[in-house]
Amino acid sequence: MKKIVISSNTSWSIFNFRLELVRFLAKNYQVEIIAPKDQYSEKLRKLGFVVHDIRMASSSIAPFKDIVTLLAYRKLIKRIKPDYYLGFTAKPNIYGGFIAGILGCKVINNIAGLGRTFSSSGLLQNLMQLLYRVCLYQSQHVFFQNNDDQALFLEKGLLKKTNNSVLPGSGVDVNRFTCRPKSPLESEDSTSPSFVFLFSARLLLEKGIREYISAASQLKAIYPHCTFQVLGKHGGTTAELPKVELDKACRNGTIEYLGTTDNVVAVLHNADCFILPSYYREGVPRSLLEAGSCGLPLITTDSVGCRETVIDGVNGYLISPRSSVALFDAMKKIVELDIRERHEMGLASRNYMVSNFSEALVLDQYQHVLLES
Repeated sequence: MKKIVISSNTSWSIFNFRLELVRFLAKNYQVEIIAPKDQYSEKLRKLGFVVHDIRMASSSIAPFKDIVTLLAYRKLIKRIKPDYYLGFTAKPNIYGGFIAGILGCKVINNIAGLGRTFSSSGLLQNLMQLLYRVCLYQSQHVFFQNNDDQALFLEKGLLKKTNNSVLPGSGVDVNRFTCRPKSPLESEDSTSPSFVFLFSARLLLEKGIREYISAASQLKAIYPHCTFQVLGKHGGTTAELPKVELDKACRNGTIEYLGTTDNVVAVLHNADCFILPSYYREGVPRSLLEAGSCGLPLITTDSVGCRETVIDGVNGYLISPRSSVALFDAMKKIVELDIRERHEMGLASRNYMVSNFSEALVLDQYQHVLLES
């Protein structure tokens, strides 16, 4: 049986975003995982997968630590001797992919968004482009999650023109993320006094959390029956909403902070509309796919990765990035729709995700590339 190594910058991301891919590949291949140790490493082991821990400074370039990571990849890949290496996130793509390639593995990369790396200027951007070029030119195939990222890499000559394609994001499990059992139209009280907006993401400023809080504050003054929930980890970094702002918004009743959860479906089923006003350079945000699959109207930005999930006015609204005014206007529109219009918009979200972003479509493309390699 041929071997596949899958590597990402956290075990958490493999468990939450790649688990179905791992299970799918394990039917026909011996699959082993390389990722930094976290609380999800053991969860993956309990599911029967071999997990190799690796030390990695996942969010910054740290020359000494990155050399240690390179050497660790070399040691692990020489020992495992995989036939294929599947990389996710920047350093596993670049460092792991480079080592796997020179050791004779067939490398398949997945570029799931670029974050701040390519929106910055100067030395960091030039260095990252050089590293990607060295890595990707030896790859068997490179998957992107949106057309903008693919076009950018081709324009800058970072990969061959013939070995890449665009996936429908990470895909969504449409059998797990289903519409809530009882839709608003089935309720005896079609004029429910509550309306729940949900923002779900890391609390990075570039995810639009500050714009969401501002719009929520304005809308709550007009529609006090609305609730504005926030789901996501606050890690205390300088790139995130300052904790003092988060606490203030909670204290004054503008938002309800839910923290994190392992049961996101239950939270989505309690919501009436999903918000992600991101201007971060996304792949295709998994949160939008999951919310849409659960039959929620979506409000997101007309920006890279996000715009793919919404047909404006059909399953939600596209707004300008960095604009709390545009976000407020879109949220107000949603609240003022009658119950039937909101239901139709949510149903359009569900149908759009099933047709265009089902996890099965992603698995089929991986299978095709592996068989062709």
